[in-house]
Amino acid sequence: MPDRWFDGTYYKRELTVNYLDCNTERKVFPHYLLGIFSEIAGDESQAKGRTHEALVSSGRVYLITRMSLRLHRTPCVNETLIFRTWFRKAEGKFFYRDGDVRSPEGELIASISGTWVYIDLIEHKVLDSTEHPVVTTRCFDEAADAPECKKIVPEEELPIIGQRPIYYTDLDCNCHVNNSAYSRIALDFLPEEFRNREIEDLVVNFNKETKLDDTLEIRGGNTEKGYIIQGFHEGSLHFGCEFVFRGQ
Repeated sequence: MPDRWFDGTYYKRELTVNYLDCNTERKVFPHYLLGIFSEIAGDESQAKGRTHEALVSSGRVYLITRMSLRLHRTPCVNETLIFRTWFRKAEGKFFYRDGDVRSPEGELIASISGTWVYIDLIEHKVLDSTEHPVVTTRCFDEAADAPECKKIVPEEELPIIGQRPIYYTDLDCNCHVNNSAYSRIALDFLPEEFRNREIEDLVVNFNKETKLDDTLEIRGGNTEKGYIIQGFHEGSLHFGCEFVFRGQ
């Protein structure tokens, strides 16, 4: 069987967790799971003929705005994981895609959700979802058991906890920070007392592209169930992450 395939309902990819995907406790980083989810969404789009190059040449592309993750348990190094994704619905200006991560035996390990918008590159505006033929394709009402892809709004302005320059290795093929890198950056700024806590839920907001040599002002603070981290550049919010820890 190939390592990626479409079974008529779900687009799937099978992977083995490597050392570089894990923390010092041998447990997978959340940004690894979010990154693969984003990649297989692109895999499915390309498999259906909607390649990135074709979209760019048409002057219209997808832009991810939010992602959420629920870890039913945290997978470890050398585990084999099967990622599944499906297009759930298009509504207003948003495209909703869900996914999950399972063991080869079918155990549900993680649930993931994401929202995308459709951008006109020439007019620099967000288009209604009805303006793309994807809405005519088959979708599935099944919703992943993931947190809501909500807007992260702290109760009050968070204090500055550090600065994070953007380095060359933070960038991807689009020449800006890869969406999965934001949760990696946020993880680096979590207070020490949270580092060995198991993450149960994670919501990430992508507000503005970040480029090489930008320096993010990192803000952070406790919530009732976890911790919020935000990144600002020149007064503009670029990303936000809200962590909820198991047993909190």
